[in-house]
Amino acid sequence: MSDPFTQALSFALEHTAPLLRRQRPATATPEELFALYTAEGDDAFREQCRFTWDMYRGDQLRHIPRLPGEPAGEFLRRPHKQFLNITRVVIDVLSQLYRRPVERSLEADQRVRERIQRVWDRNSPDLLLLNLDRLTRLQGVSAVRVSYEHGEICWWPWPAHRLAVIPDFNRPDTPAAVIAFAAGDGSLAHVWSSESVATVAGGRVLTEQEHGLGRVPFAFVHDRLPVDGFWTEGRGRAVALANAEFNAKLSELAHTVAMQGFGVMEIVNPDPAQPIAIGPARAISFNVSGNEPFGVNFKSPNAPISELIADLEFLLQTLLRTQRIPESVLSVNVGANVSGVSVLAQQTPVLEDRVERQQVFRAFEQQLIDVTLAVLREHEGLQGEARLHVNYPEPQLEQSAAERMQVDDWRLNQGMTTPWEIMRRDDPDAWPTLEAARQAWLSNQNHLHRTQS
Repeated sequence: MSDPFTQALSFALEHTAPLLRRQRPATATPEELFALYTAEGDDAFREQCRFTWDMYRGDQLRHIPRLPGEPAGEFLRRPHKQFLNITRVVIDVLSQLYRRPVERSLEADQRVRERIQRVWDRNSPDLLLLNLDRLTRLQGVSAVRVSYEHGEICWWPWPAHRLAVIPDFNRPDTPAAVIAFAAGDGSLAHVWSSESVATVAGGRVLTEQEHGLGRVPFAFVHDRLPVDGFWTEGRGRAVALANAEFNAKLSELAHTVAMQGFGVMEIVNPDPAQPIAIGPARAISFNVSGNEPFGVNFKSPNAPISELIADLEFLLQTLLRTQRIPESVLSVNVGANVSGVSVLAQQTPVLEDRVERQQVFRAFEQQLIDVTLAVLREHEGLQGEARLHVNYPEPQLEQSAAERMQVDDWRLNQGMTTPWEIMRRDDPDAWPTLEAARQAWLSNQNHLHRTQS
């Protein structure tokens, strides 16, 4: 482990030792708790999360494996290294829950609703949660820190590779302390407990103060329910490892094409007294003597390029199949004879994943509201609780124009939508709010009535 990590973790364990001793034997020392905590593989998990983050953001060339016997210097100078960011494609395709605006309503008194609405207006929750969904799929766990700055609430997303958590041993999904490493070399860390926050750097505590929140100001979201520890493995690990293997094969293909993919000229029995010049509008003359063969041949190597391409296609198809991503989801074109039922059947795995994801993020959004209210209670004296209701938009599948009109007519007849909701769905830039779309529809209806009369 790095020294900054060790220092921050030791400090956090010392400050949470009384809490942990109530859950562990009273004789447990901070050193024993440190050994217990580090034995759970937290540092290895953070390295894994850093690897998946590098693969997702496109820093993939460093993770292409070296050839057998290839020195490090030759690997760095080796040309034709290639990569495709499959990790980003898979994670982004699955993370569709917040791509369209989400409707939220609060069960709370008027003052709490107005204050939370101000928080939403300032922090763009849909954009924040869209990126948080991607981080959670990629790394397994991500978080939002709720801070109070200049009279306003700020939501800051935190990836797993910049966090360390000391969990409540009785509840593995609940943090007793959180260590947040600042961006950079990780030498600066903020250690949050339920009572205080400290800044640790250079082996010493720079600042320490009580915050009065009664909890750590972090809301965590897990890719799946944690059962034997705080951290859970995200989907990104399997995807990133397969992506690294794919990049190695892709680089081998590029190397094969460069070395063996082109024909080589062979000059047979040239005249030793005549210099050979090869180029456009030039000819090679031969002085023939005897029956020996002469001339110019082009030899093409029998490189297995087609087999390597087939191997890459198989690897990619297997990766998509194991991650339950239909190939049709990656295409934006639907044939004229493809029905909506067929499209629905093809995209069933993604739709099922979406339903599961709604349950995860409904609970997380409520947790985020609870943490926000705790911060507002401490800094503004805001009292009251809030119950959040989230209505996620229905997915829009590829449909023909006729099918889409039939669906819209049926939803209108059943009272499930309104004309202005359809207008805003089809052209959200023209009407920023539903009320603006409604006023435009009413104006158009009045114009039609005046024209007909």
